[in-house]
Amino acid sequence: MKSSNETQLKTFTLLGLICCLIPLSIYSLWIYVFDLGTTQAERVSIFKDYFPDLLEGRWSTTLLSIAFCSLAIIFSGMSMKLSGKPWKVINSVILILSGLLLLLNLFSMM
Repeated sequence: MKSSNETQLKTFTLLGLICCLIPLSIYSLWIYVFDLGTTQAERVSIFKDYFPDLLEGRWSTTLLSIAFCSLAIIFSGMSMKLSGKPWKVINSVILILSGLLLLLNLFSMM
């Protein structure tokens, strides 16, 4: 029988994975849109058309990505206590990927 603490940590791992996939999908969308437009203004316009009006501000998608990267780091950091090797590998990948995406988002704001 699994302890409730272990189940909770596995849930945090899955939440961290979901939180990491959101910024990853935003950057994947930007890479996809980059090939569609001919000018930078056109690419930005096409990119913003994929989001609701709430997220069409200058920094809104970047701030959203920063928030979800931070949540992914927190959730996966807490889940590093899991004993199984696959869970440690998953959490390590989430931490590294989220950290890199966080730095990329912060760098893009400069």
